[in-house]
Amino acid sequence: LYVSFHFFGAEALLGGSVVVALFREIAPVMAAIMVTGRAGADMAAELASMRVSEQIDALEVMAVNPIEYLVMPRVLAGLIMMPLLAIMFAVIGSVAGSLVASGVMGLDSSVYWTQYTRLVDPIELIHCLVKGAVFGVVLTWVSCFCGFRAFGGARAVGFATRTSVVATCLSIL
Repeated sequence: LYVSFHFFGAEALLGGSVVVALFREIAPVMAAIMVTGRAGADMAAELASMRVSEQIDALEVMAVNPIEYLVMPRVLAGLIMMPLLAIMFAVIGSVAGSLVASGVMGLDSSVYWTQYTRLVDPIELIHCLVKGAVFGVVLTWVSCFCGFRAFGGARAVGFATRTSVVATCLSIL
């Protein structure tokens, strides 16, 4: 963005553009994709191996609701933690943007932060938190669904893991 803004003499708009891009789109999406690749795949693999080894069936025999016992805590964790991770991603991205703008591109950091703080509205934070929460629920729910529906042996664990990551990334995007 700096190069384009420099062409028009509008370098001061960089901080505001970074805040809008990070808080509205980039932070929630990238945080969700990273969590999907690590935790979502892990959830799907764990539940799929539990299904294949009949541990979920054993829970049902003991009159324990496997959805309530295995899925709901994961969905709740996604609902609570993804907004926090998205905000953390946005803050780290903002600081990195400032360092690149001032250190590499030569923009005065006070110009960057002045425009940045001018455009940080509560609505930007709400966008980030709501998208993070929705993505957290989606990624945990899809991962648990794919792992829960696995059948057919050890090969099913890999299939459930791959399917959950692909489906979740497509859902997020």
